[in-house]
Amino acid sequence: MQLKISYTILFLLFTTLGFSQIVNDDCISAIELPSVTDWCSNPGELTTVGSTASGLNASCFPNGVDVFDAWFSFTAIANTINISVIGNVDLSPGGTLVQPQLAVYSGDCINGLNEVGCFSDGFNNGIAETFITNLTPGVTYFIQVSARGSFVGTYQLCLNNFNAPPEPEGDCISAAVLCDKSSFSVEFLLGGGNDITELADASCLQNCGGTDESSSAWYKWTCDQAGTLTFTLTPNSPQDDLDFVLYELPNGIDDCNGKEELRCMASGENVGEALAGWVACTGSTGIGVGNEDTGEGCGCAAGDNNFVAPINMEAGKSYALIVSNFSDSGSGFSINWGGTGTFLGPDVDFALQPDTNIECDESVAIVDASAFGAGSIVGWSWSFGAGAIPANAFTPGPHNVEFASFGPKLITLTVESDGGCFVTKTIPLNVRECCIIPTDLEIQLVEAIDPLCAGEASGMITVEGFNGDPDYTYSLNNGTPRTFPVWGGLTAGTYEILIQDIKGCQSTLIVTLNDPPAVIVDAGPDITVNLGEEVNLTAVAQPAMDIISLGWSGDSTLTCFDCPNPTATPFQTTQYTATAINDVGCEGFDNMIVEVRDVRPIYIPNVISPNNDGNNDLFHIFGNAAAVEITEIRIFNRWGAVIYEEQNLPLGQNSRGWDGTFKGQQLTSDVFAFYAIIRFIDDKEILYEGDITIMR
Repeated sequence: MQLKISYTILFLLFTTLGFSQIVNDDCISAIELPSVTDWCSNPGELTTVGSTASGLNASCFPNGVDVFDAWFSFTAIANTINISVIGNVDLSPGGTLVQPQLAVYSGDCINGLNEVGCFSDGFNNGIAETFITNLTPGVTYFIQVSARGSFVGTYQLCLNNFNAPPEPEGDCISAAVLCDKSSFSVEFLLGGGNDITELADASCLQNCGGTDESSSAWYKWTCDQAGTLTFTLTPNSPQDDLDFVLYELPNGIDDCNGKEELRCMASGENVGEALAGWVACTGSTGIGVGNEDTGEGCGCAAGDNNFVAPINMEAGKSYALIVSNFSDSGSGFSINWGGTGTFLGPDVDFALQPDTNIECDESVAIVDASAFGAGSIVGWSWSFGAGAIPANAFTPGPHNVEFASFGPKLITLTVESDGGCFVTKTIPLNVRECCIIPTDLEIQLVEAIDPLCAGEASGMITVEGFNGDPDYTYSLNNGTPRTFPVWGGLTAGTYEILIQDIKGCQSTLIVTLNDPPAVIVDAGPDITVNLGEEVNLTAVAQPAMDIISLGWSGDSTLTCFDCPNPTATPFQTTQYTATAINDVGCEGFDNMIVEVRDVRPIYIPNVISPNNDGNNDLFHIFGNAAAVEITEIRIFNRWGAVIYEEQNLPLGQNSRGWDGTFKGQQLTSDVFAFYAIIRFIDDKEILYEGDITIMR
């Protein structure tokens, strides 16, 4: 499958990124994974929520359905990889994603992707898993993660890159022979072999409803250097229950008669009990340091934890391990070995002549130096790494190899013994540049897009290389080299772009991005007013001919928000912001502050002369615009009796107030006490007290 991404599409990918969009939404922004050896992200750590439809449907993905995907990359260090996306599974969920799917590609995001593996969860198991063989160590591959039905959600991603051992066998006599303790994964466990009764003597299976094999794999080895042995078995499907039995073969590796049980593990799901009763006996299993028991029966008895005690291997003795998938799902497992003891096998080695200090286009002789004192080597499989000519070989050699490109390489040799086991060794090699000076390599500007707004990181540069030896890498201002010559999210400035081809030839290009005229706003000087006073705000913006909107923000007292000249009556010191927008959406703003002095002038006369001459006949309280009303007022005679009260009385209204009477009767000249609660525009209430004299 080929994928071509034009510069126009790349531009759209950069310019449509939103706040909620995931960063690895497409191939060109794939996240490089930190490890490929028995690595997993945390459950629920990764997500496709916020991704956009890429338009790339792998061969196993349903047709006509949008794919909302996330992208990752990894550099292979071995020939086989197991990749799994764990979403919403029942027992051990890796996230919320339902019906996950994944595809793996070689190639690059600009010149084209080639599909090398694909899996889609069409049975709603919540997990997508694939095994891919014939990887080239040192080559970068891409992973596309999505889900059927356009679903999105969180998930866990797991990888294990290893050199594949012999295919698993279902019988002890034909078991795959192991030569070293390299970790590996098994894709499928199908059937119980020709003899399904080989576990009849397994002590931990006697009360488990039968001992016949149905989904198993056998492995054998001979101890080279004595020492301890541990291992961890992890099911590919988190819901599966793995059992195992470890035997000694007293009659040697080729004779399974009389095998002696050393460890037996059958703990797991305790049918009929709640999950809390057997969760300790699910998931990974094996033999590990800190455990003392030699076996655990089916179910999950008190103290069981799915692990038993290590063994001490003896030099020259042979051992056999059977791994059984009790869940009978057909799914496989991965195994990681530990301990100080070693397995008997060839010592694989090779040398480079003249040495490792070579240039590209220079021939180097790669010479096999492997040996096997306990047998013979019958097979050789070479992978000479990225850009090697030839790429592979299957004889001991020597092999004369040239590298068409410079950079780090991985040379891998796998040898097969006469006993059918495989051992692999990888040697890193750094190939130096072989550029012929002067070079014809050129770099050309395809498009330079200035930032849309002054100071904004929205500029973009696209370049193209030619006349060199593809593939090219590009770097911006000495940044990390990349294969796609497009950079977005740039501010105004001068940029140096370096192109390098596979021979190490280089060329540079200087590109300058310029800011457009800035939107400049003047909100005027700061102003000081008393509480309750109204202030006029005035803003101007430049360039005036480009401005399509000019408005204010600050508080709710503004008489308008989308006009250049509102009025405001702030209750406290307030910052107001004038914002202008031009015809392409760029913004400019300026702030000004209205300082509000806490001045609350209230005038309360202390004498009234209620003789109906129209002068000083009523008791009023007066205030400025800061005062809203008299929330409550009471007047008392000298004995404390209330002779007048009013609520919610406007200030300073000549028609309302106390006229010196009580119950319709005029009071004689005297002194009276009062209190009044006055509410101001900021809803603050203040109590005022005093006395009033009636003069007649």
